[in-house]
Amino acid sequence: MSTEYNGLDTQPWYKQGWPWALIAIPFFTVIAGVTTFIIANNTSDSLVQDDYYKKGLAINSNLDRVSLAGTLSLVAKIEIQSESKLIVISLHSKPNLDLNPDPDSDSVSKQNKGLPGELILNFFHPTLQSKDKTIHLAKLSGNDYVGEFSDLANAYWHISLEDRDKVWLMKSRWLYPNKTSLVIDSKEP
Repeated sequence: MSTEYNGLDTQPWYKQGWPWALIAIPFFTVIAGVTTFIIANNTSDSLVQDDYYKKGLAINSNLDRVSLAGTLSLVAKIEIQSESKLIVISLHSKPNLDLNPDPDSDSVSKQNKGLPGELILNFFHPTLQSKDKTIHLAKLSGNDYVGEFSDLANAYWHISLEDRDKVWLMKSRWLYPNKTSLVIDSKEP
């Protein structure tokens, strides 16, 4: 029952809407803060490195490896065969260069001289470290290498190609699945 006294509303406060609206603002702010805290606590930030200083120092050695790949004039043609779930790489360099100096390589044919026995192809997702993939490719014949790959998400991947001994390194970016092949020329900037 509502009674008016001299034109004023005398209903109790809890039966009116405006106090509840004022109470709801801090209530929902606390709920949003707790939700944000739970999400931040349960989700790691994969873009932040714990050992960022060591990673920064390692950049110089990576630059030396990239420079060596340029000196060797390495060119890699990478092709993904979606039907067979294979990645095929054709690797070429300057003629008569020894890319893998190994004293025990007497059994290696003249045609394959210096080519490493295994390549490592790394796919780095631009934002989610959990989607990164590493593929080991075995030497098939001549300059060709082959490896199995699992499905890659649609992304603008950062890729690196290196030999097993981590002597040289080639880097590029790849928009997958829009392009199923890529040529990396170590002489290009």
